[in-house]
Amino acid sequence: MTEFENREPTVATSQPKQGSSIYDLDTPATLIDLDRLERNIREWQASMGRCAVNFRPHIKTHKIPEIARMQVAAGAVGIVCAKVSEAEPFATAGIEDICVAYPVVGEMKWRRLAELAKNTKRLTVNCDCEEAAVGLSESAARAGVTIHVQIDIDSGLHRGGIHYEDQATIARLARKIELLPGLQLGGVTTFRSSGFPGAQPAKDAGHAEGKLLVEIADQLRAAGIEVRDVTAGSTPTGKWVAEVPGVSEVRAGNYVFNDLMQLDSGTADEDHLALSVLSTVVSTNVRGCLTIDGGSKTFSGDAGGVGTGRTAPVAIARAVDRRISVDRLNEEHGMAHSDQAVKLGEKIRFYPYHACTCANLSDEIIGFRGERVEVVWPVRARGLRT
Repeated sequence: MTEFENREPTVATSQPKQGSSIYDLDTPATLIDLDRLERNIREWQASMGRCAVNFRPHIKTHKIPEIARMQVAAGAVGIVCAKVSEAEPFATAGIEDICVAYPVVGEMKWRRLAELAKNTKRLTVNCDCEEAAVGLSESAARAGVTIHVQIDIDSGLHRGGIHYEDQATIARLARKIELLPGLQLGGVTTFRSSGFPGAQPAKDAGHAEGKLLVEIADQLRAAGIEVRDVTAGSTPTGKWVAEVPGVSEVRAGNYVFNDLMQLDSGTADEDHLALSVLSTVVSTNVRGCLTIDGGSKTFSGDAGGVGTGRTAPVAIARAVDRRISVDRLNEEHGMAHSDQAVKLGEKIRFYPYHACTCANLSDEIIGFRGERVEVVWPVRARGLRT
């Protein structure tokens, strides 16, 4: 083995110095405006408080335990994760109430989930079929733990869950969960958002989402089934879901950073966009065009999951305070258009179209205040997909 092959991998070529200018950083660098981050956390928690509902942020957006602690300190009852492996570093970091809002299937994952339950005060998981419930039960019973289960309802997105009109199957699964050792029926949950084709405006979609789920919960209660939690919401719909009487908990993830997707849909204004990427202009040979050193391995190029009804985003990334839009990416190149003069070597900050997938591409994210570096956070759950 050569000396090169034996070298330990490095996360960064140099550690940013606290108090240094963000424009002295090597690029590309993913940044968080801490003032905006803190305001987003504070405002959303206050909004949930006014509606007297619990708030459970989804950490898939930031994947950083330090930010999760900020959210819990502000009043969140716990966190939501997408995958079992994603939840594990947050349990290690001391987050005690965790929901894995995903259909966990397979013996290996059921065992890991049972082990995770030993390190939390309350662990909840989504479920939409009896087979998965039985597997969860067997692993929980063997480990001597209790796993709380929420029945996943398909409210129109068709990406999982029991269709909301199939009340018989919903009730049958609820009764099954009540009887299985190691499981505790928590309630019902759904993710609908307002972005799938033909969706209503966010306010109407949020109210409809909440009312639909409350109706299902009431039907289960009328059948003698105890339903504690009625959980729904997303960044576009969450504040409207919270207004529906009977909803007990709201979830949202993107709100903590926001992005061009939320700006495009009217969910957030630019003053609430907390995540950006600092990039360097590396080529200006074509008039009106420029190339930056951030490509799909930095921004991701994601057009926004369920989308906003458009076939393509307004821009993959857009400069902060400049008329520069990135509309094409290769792996390490971002191709942009500008009607303003841009210099070779100039460093420019860009808002990504989708903050969640952008943040997942960095080993660390730098928090700044007033253009000065304040903190460097490792993205602990980055790339954890199992």
